[in-house]
Amino acid sequence: MYRLRKPASEIYDEMLNQNCPEWQNGYPDTMQKLKLYWNSLLRQSEIPLFFICYDSTALSATPTGFSDSFLKALSKFDRAICVVCEPGDIPLQNLSPQQQDLVAAIVQWIEKVITEN
Repeated sequence: MYRLRKPASEIYDEMLNQNCPEWQNGYPDTMQKLKLYWNSLLRQSEIPLFFICYDSTALSATPTGFSDSFLKALSKFDRAICVVCEPGDIPLQNLSPQQQDLVAAIVQWIEKVITEN
Protein backbone atom coordinates (compact mmCIF):
# COMPACT_ATOMS: atom_id res chain seq x y z
CA MET A 1 0.00 0.00 0.00
CA TYR A 2 1.08 3.51 -0.80
CA ARG A 3 1.76 5.36 2.40
CA LEU A 4 2.37 9.03 2.72
CA ARG A 5 4.91 9.56 5.45
CA LYS A 6 2.83 12.32 7.01
CA PRO A 7 -0.36 12.43 4.96
CA ALA A 8 -1.99 15.45 6.61
CA SER A 9 1.14 17.57 6.35
CA GLU A 10 1.84 16.52 2.77
CA ILE A 11 -1.75 17.15 1.68
CA TYR A 12 -1.81 20.51 3.44
CA ASP A 13 1.44 21.48 1.72
CA GLU A 14 -0.07 20.55 -1.65
CA MET A 15 -3.18 22.57 -0.82
CA LEU A 16 -0.99 25.59 -0.13
CA ASN A 17 0.69 24.99 -3.50
CA GLN A 18 -2.79 25.21 -5.03
CA ASN A 19 -3.28 28.65 -3.42
CA CYS A 20 -5.49 27.59 -0.53
CA PRO A 21 -5.13 30.03 2.36
CA GLU A 22 -2.99 29.13 5.33
CA TRP A 23 -4.85 27.76 8.32
CA GLN A 24 -4.92 30.18 11.22
CA ASN A 25 -4.75 27.37 13.79
CA GLY A 26 -1.25 26.16 13.01
CA TYR A 27 -0.05 23.40 10.76
CA PRO A 28 -2.56 20.51 10.48
CA ASP A 29 -0.29 17.57 11.27
CA THR A 30 -3.01 14.96 11.73
CA MET A 31 -5.87 13.88 9.50
CA GLN A 32 -8.33 15.16 12.12
CA LYS A 33 -6.76 18.62 12.02
CA LEU A 34 -6.68 18.51 8.22
CA LYS A 35 -10.40 17.68 8.28
CA LEU A 36 -11.02 20.76 10.43
CA TYR A 37 -9.02 22.87 7.97
CA TRP A 38 -11.01 21.39 5.04
CA ASN A 39 -14.30 22.16 6.81
CA SER A 40 -13.08 25.70 7.44
CA LEU A 41 -12.31 26.11 3.73
CA LEU A 42 -15.77 24.81 2.82
CA ARG A 43 -17.44 27.35 5.11
CA GLN A 44 -15.39 30.27 3.79
CA SER A 45 -15.43 29.45 0.09
CA GLU A 46 -17.89 31.05 -2.28
CA ILE A 47 -17.17 28.37 -4.89
CA PRO A 48 -17.48 24.58 -4.64
CA LEU A 49 -14.30 22.84 -3.50
CA PHE A 50 -13.16 19.42 -4.65
CA PHE A 51 -10.58 17.12 -3.13
CA ILE A 52 -9.13 14.65 -5.65
CA CYS A 53 -6.43 12.18 -4.59
CA TYR A 54 -4.51 10.42 -7.34
CA ASP A 55 -2.30 7.41 -6.74
CA SER A 56 0.94 8.46 -8.44
CA THR A 57 1.98 4.80 -8.72
CA ALA A 58 -1.29 3.76 -10.39
CA LEU A 59 0.10 3.38 -13.89
CA SER A 60 3.41 1.86 -12.85
CA ALA A 61 4.28 -1.82 -13.18
CA THR A 62 3.62 -2.31 -9.45
CA PRO A 63 0.90 0.08 -8.27
CA THR A 64 0.72 0.33 -4.50
CA GLY A 65 -2.58 2.11 -3.91
CA PHE A 66 -3.44 4.00 -0.74
CA SER A 67 -3.36 2.55 2.75
CA ASP A 68 -6.67 1.50 4.28
CA SER A 69 -6.12 3.80 7.25
CA PHE A 70 -5.60 6.79 4.94
CA LEU A 71 -8.77 6.01 2.97
CA LYS A 72 -10.75 5.49 6.17
CA ALA A 73 -9.60 8.86 7.54
CA LEU A 74 -10.30 10.58 4.22
CA SER A 75 -13.80 9.10 4.09
CA LYS A 76 -14.68 11.13 7.19
CA PHE A 77 -14.18 14.39 5.30
CA ASP A 78 -17.32 16.14 4.10
CA ARG A 79 -18.37 16.92 0.58
CA ALA A 80 -16.79 16.30 -2.78
CA ILE A 81 -13.91 13.88 -2.42
CA CYS A 82 -12.71 11.52 -5.13
CA VAL A 83 -9.91 8.97 -5.11
CA VAL A 84 -8.25 7.92 -8.36
CA CYS A 85 -6.76 4.49 -7.76
CA GLU A 86 -7.42 0.87 -8.56
CA PRO A 87 -10.98 -0.04 -7.59
CA GLY A 88 -11.51 -1.54 -4.19
CA ASP A 89 -13.82 -1.38 -1.22
CA ILE A 90 -13.52 2.39 -0.82
CA PRO A 91 -16.22 4.44 0.93
CA LEU A 92 -15.48 7.38 -1.39
CA GLN A 93 -16.11 8.28 -5.01
CA ASN A 94 -13.58 6.16 -6.87
CA LEU A 95 -12.34 6.34 -10.44
CA SER A 96 -9.88 3.96 -12.02
CA PRO A 97 -6.63 5.43 -13.37
CA GLN A 98 -7.03 2.94 -16.24
CA GLN A 99 -10.37 4.46 -17.22
CA GLN A 100 -10.44 5.87 -20.72
CA ASP A 101 -10.98 9.63 -20.74
CA LEU A 102 -10.19 9.91 -17.03
CA VAL A 103 -10.15 13.70 -17.13
CA ALA A 104 -13.58 13.74 -18.77
CA ALA A 105 -14.86 11.35 -16.08
CA ILE A 106 -13.54 13.66 -13.35
CA VAL A 107 -15.18 16.67 -15.00
CA GLN A 108 -18.46 14.73 -15.28
CA TRP A 109 -18.26 13.83 -11.58
CA ILE A 110 -17.61 17.50 -10.67
CA GLU A 111 -20.59 18.62 -12.76
CA LYS A 112 -22.79 16.01 -11.07
CA VAL A 113 -21.71 17.16 -7.61
CA ILE A 114 -22.41 20.79 -8.50
CA THR A 115 -25.90 20.05 -9.81
CA GLU A 116 -26.76 17.95 -6.75
CA ASN A 117 -25.84 20.75 -4.33
